Amino acid sequence: MSLRKLNTLFWVSMALLASVSCKKDDDDEVLPSLNGNLSFEVAEFVNPGYLAEMTPTGIYHPEGKEIGYHWKVTPGMSKPDTTRYESGLSPDGKPSDGSFSYRFRDSLTTFTVSCYGFAKGYTSSYTSRYVTVVKPGLDGSLTGTGINADDRYITVDGIRYYYKKHNGLDWMRNNLATASYGAPYANADAAGEILGRFYSYEEAKNACPEGWRLPTDKEWRELAEQLNSDSKAEAYATIPGIAADFMADVSFNGDKMWEYWPQVGEITNKGKLAMIPAGYSNLGERSDKGTYPTASFFGAYEYAAFWTADAVKDENGMAYYRYLICDQPDMYAGKGDINTFGASVRCVREAE
Repeated sequence: MSLRKLNTLFWVSMALLASVSCKKDDDDEVLPSLNGNLSFEVAEFVNPGYLAEMTPTGIYHPEGKEIGYHWKVTPGMSKPDTTRYESGLSPDGKPSDGSFSYRFRDSLTTFTVSCYGFAKGYTSSYTSRYVTVVKPGLDGSLTGTGINADDRYITVDGIRYYYKKHNGLDWMRNNLATASYGAPYANADAAGEILGRFYSYEEAKNACPEGWRLPTDKEWRELAEQLNSDSKAEAYATIPGIAADFMADVSFNGDKMWEYWPQVGEITNKGKLAMIPAGYSNLGERSDKGTYPTASFFGAYEYAAFWTADAVKDENGMAYYRYLICDQPDMYAGKGDINTFGASVRCVREAE
């Protein structure tokens, strides 16, 4: 299931809940609500077999009494699982905070995790989260890259980075996923190895493996010109007509990532670099642990953004990046804040 479809599912679910609530209001006595807003935390993307442990928070009884909790995962569970009764006890008679554990199966699909808070004489509270099971590797969630198992690669921290020679440089064919820097999409570690991570410019300068580095804007332009002689551009200017040669007709869990647009034309992946629309990030403030807990993510299925090695000479704190847009035939140059803008990274090295 696509990243954008998750948002659509959310609003469809809300509409269905609203229709049910309206019907109940018409037919039955309207009950008072529990106080607060029910919530729980779970990763948006997980690997097959992941055991999620979720704890409900955010609601309380107006009279100070106990609240019970039901959980359900669909597809997967035929009926809800009660983890806490209004007595404050679990089904086996032990004190419970309502926590729920669920191990996601190996199916590469999106599950809906639902939680209900209930108390006698009150309307139940409800909330849900979508969890997508993903798998790294050539036989995993990302398909259609044009990368084969016998293509050249290096292995860093257990991750294979395939590469292709262009203009005397080896170019990485998949997005960098070095976990000691940056943030994975939706801050879900399982998405990092598949879509790559989003790095600040300051991190990107150090994130490439030993012997590899960020490509300069000039090297991006030379690459484009090699693939398409009409794709010539001045420094930091738009590179015309190159998008289809950079894009790969990839799918994420079976859903195509680059939507077809006539102005772009048929995707060729001529450079064999398999560029994917992972989007970009506003990283926010980096924590003492090196993470970005408040990071926000934008443009999945629409943008592919990659840092260059070039800082902006006349603007302190800014650096250049190159990006593609799903409905545009060209590659553009942008300027991003070196500490807060998060882009993908493709590393290069002098060809062996």
